[in-house]
Amino acid sequence: MEKEAWQNLTTSLTEPQFEFSHHWSYNFRNDPKRLAFVLSRYKFALKMMAKNSSILELGCSEGIGAAILAENSNSYTGVDFDEEAIKTAKKNFLSSKYNFILDNFLGKNYGKFQSIVSLDVIEHINPEIENIYFETIVNNLDENGLCIIGTPNITASAYASEASKLGHINLYSQERLALELNKYFFQVLAFGMNDEIMHTGFASMAHYLICIGCHKR
Repeated sequence: MEKEAWQNLTTSLTEPQFEFSHHWSYNFRNDPKRLAFVLSRYKFALKMMAKNSSILELGCSEGIGAAILAENSNSYTGVDFDEEAIKTAKKNFLSSKYNFILDNFLGKNYGKFQSIVSLDVIEHINPEIENIYFETIVNNLDENGLCIIGTPNITASAYASEASKLGHINLYSQERLALELNKYFFQVLAFGMNDEIMHTGFASMAHYLICIGCHKR
C-alpha cells in the first residue's frame, strides 16, 4: 500500500503545473485571503449538492472552484465569456469529466443539469436583463435539480475594496434575491456569509449572500 501511494504521489507531481490567469494571479499576490473566501463558497456549494450530480457552472472564470464542485461528480461543465480564463481552465483541467465552454451563457441551453452554480455573477448582470439570467438557470436545470447563487450583499458595499466593486451594477439584498428566486422555485433557502463562515444570522450584517433554489415552478 505504501509503495502504491508513493507511486500515485510521484505520478501527480509529474502532471502539468496548475496556472492562474492574470485575474487570479493578481488576487493571489495582492489579497490572498480572498482566494480562501471564494474557495469556502465552493465548498459550501459542494456540500449542498447530491453525489454524482451533473454540474453546470455559469460564470466559471478559470475554473477556480471546478475541482471542488466536481469532487463527487463525473460531469462538470463551466461556461464563461472570458477567453483567457477559459483557455487557462482547459489547460489546468485535462480530465474528460471537465468541459469548459467559451460563451455568453445568457439565453443559452447546454442540457439538463442536476446542479447549477453561479457565484459572483449576478451583480454584473444589467437589471434590465436579469430575468434572462434566471430563465437561463431554470431552462438548464433538471426537473428535480437545484441552483446555488452567490453574490455580495448590497449592505456591505460600503466596506468593499475598489477592486472587488469593479463592474458591480446589480447588487442584491438577501430579501430581494430570495424574492426573485421565489418566482422560479417553490423553495428558496437563504444564507449569509462573513469571510469563510456561513450562517443564517441577521442578513444585513452578512458580507456575502448565497441562496439555493429547488423544486422548479
